[in-house]
Amino acid sequence: MIKIQRLFLNIDDDDKLILFSRPRVSYEVDKYLWSFIEENVLRYRNLMKSTKHDYIICICLKKFDPNKHRYLIASTYNGALKYELNDDSCQRYPLSDFTQAKERTTWFEPSKIWTNCGDKVLDVDVMSTLVDEYITPRQYADLVYDGMGAALVFNYKRLTKEIFDEQKLNLDWDFIDSFHFPAPFEEQQYLGDNDIIYRYSWDGKVKKDIIGPYVVKDIYLKHFGL
Repeated sequence: MIKIQRLFLNIDDDDKLILFSRPRVSYEVDKYLWSFIEENVLRYRNLMKSTKHDYIICICLKKFDPNKHRYLIASTYNGALKYELNDDSCQRYPLSDFTQAKERTTWFEPSKIWTNCGDKVLDVDVMSTLVDEYITPRQYADLVYDGMGAALVFNYKRLTKEIFDEQKLNLDWDFIDSFHFPAPFEEQQYLGDNDIIYRYSWDGKVKKDIIGPYVVKDIYLKHFGL
């Protein structure tokens, strides 16, 4: 069994509330993209078919900031390095070491599949300047499809970027565009949508509220006037 999860960090590293800048795209787009990849790429190569455990596909999109995201994993999806690749595929390289560092606005952070409570987790991490509340379903799907490809290529030697690029031409973009946009809150289905956002500081004597407490759904709907 494969489960798809969406993750968006509601607070950034500077203790700023960024909940309202998450993509407002239907969760159904993620499901379609993964089912497409399963059918057209994985099935014929008998990948991710183990019956011993379930798989979780965790999709996390972030706003790219070159001042914060200064080290990246080498990946064919990130373009070439200016020098020969180190044998350690998990090593991070300075952003400036990539040949397209100045022009590229989208980057991928593939990692090895890991185990959580018996489930195998494939993280799909994408950083792009396009990530915000205005990103369209088509733009979102373009990023997530490539993110899935980057994660799978990183984990399976039998897969290549070229395989995913070829299949990408067959995506049903009309179907992707058919989903309501902006998607209603209930159709976005991010992890933590039923949680409370609360960030505070403590100096040993005084507790100081920084953000919240806010109920995610309530503050989100209020912000967008829904």
